[in-house]
Amino acid sequence: MPFQLIVNVMAVVAIVAIVVLMTIIVTYRRRGLLNTASWLVIWGAIVLLTEHPVFAIGFTVPIPDIANELKTTPMPLIPHARTHFFMAGIYTIIGLILLCVIARTLLREGRRVGWYSVLFALLVGGLADLLIGAQWYQHGSPLYAESLGFGWQFLYVYFIAWIAALVMSYRPIFGTR
Repeated sequence: MPFQLIVNVMAVVAIVAIVVLMTIIVTYRRRGLLNTASWLVIWGAIVLLTEHPVFAIGFTVPIPDIANELKTTPMPLIPHARTHFFMAGIYTIIGLILLCVIARTLLREGRRVGWYSVLFALLVGGLADLLIGAQWYQHGSPLYAESLGFGWQFLYVYFIAWIAALVMSYRPIFGTR
């Protein structure tokens, strides 16, 4: 698959992800603020699910068709390290599922611990993503001086979704009761 085709496909996927994000936000009156905020967290988790855990697992499991297409092999890791990379992907998936559970229960119920949990995930995970991305691979993000690669438009949808969820749910959770 030519590189430019991959870039174009990722641009379309990013547009779809942003349209879904905007649709969730625009229809908040029908769902309610806290319910909408919980769906924004879930949408951000789905976006992340397709990136970090897929890479952690995908580069440890030899998939012949993909390896042949990319003319490569899985990462040259010793079996011990490969097991750790694979399990890092699995536990990332579990963590994202638990964040979705927090969003659908605690955040949707207006519990402060749910709001703080999403904030913690955004601050720790998001800052690590930005900082490590700045050092190792920028995904072509305009946030960095060197612009390598592509896909940042899709990957960073989770930042927007989680920030929108926190802003949208702040007043119902922390406002006067």
